Amino acid sequence: MSKLWQRLMLFGISLILGVVCMAQIKTTNNVLGDENPQDRAVELDSELSELQREKKKLNAELEQLKQTAKDNEEIFSAKQAELERLASELEKQQILSGYYDVKGPGTIITIDADPNPYVSLASSHQYILALISYLNNAGVEAISINGQRYTNYTEIVPVLDHINVNGVAMVLPLEIKAIGNTRTIEASLNFVGGIVSQLGQIGYTIDIESSSEIFINKYDGEKQFKYAVPINIEEEQ
Repeated sequence: MSKLWQRLMLFGISLILGVVCMAQIKTTNNVLGDENPQDRAVELDSELSELQREKKKLNAELEQLKQTAKDNEEIFSAKQAELERLASELEKQQILSGYYDVKGPGTIITIDADPNPYVSLASSHQYILALISYLNNAGVEAISINGQRYTNYTEIVPVLDHINVNGVAMVLPLEIKAIGNTRTIEASLNFVGGIVSQLGQIGYTIDIESSSEIFINKYDGEKQFKYAVPINIEEEQ
């Protein structure tokens, strides 16, 4: 009886161990699938390598996008600088053209004379032209004569006993406004033998006054170009 019991006990233990082993195998298959664990590990390594290659590719694309963005930013900055330069140049040309009201520090020159039949603006208009030339040499940025804006196209011509500026008759007193460096303006007018002395010698009185802010109106006329046309550089090449 004892031997039979021992065999039965051994059989029972073997059966239990078998069931446990089958359960472990089934659990492993559920986790890893029906594949061989070694094959599954190889497959996972392959997937990891593929993911790493994809990551490397995406990083390269990201760097390329960063470089493209940097290049575009540099192009934009260059275009912006060029736009600002052109805007500044346009503003300068607008001021020089005389088609805009302007203000700034400068000098007011008043020319007058006592009643004198030997003194007339018409007979001495060349002195007014000389005075304007002195102002331009002093680097002034805007000039007006009795409210008329002086530009590159302004004509100062004698008519009877007066002068016309931009076709408008001018009589004494003349008030000439000039925007620029006041010290330079006064130095260019007041030197010995200069235009102020010359005007005084022929009977005119000159009053020069500096101002921290002068207003000069725009030119009311319009210049039509009939002959001159701009040159297209690309066409010339």
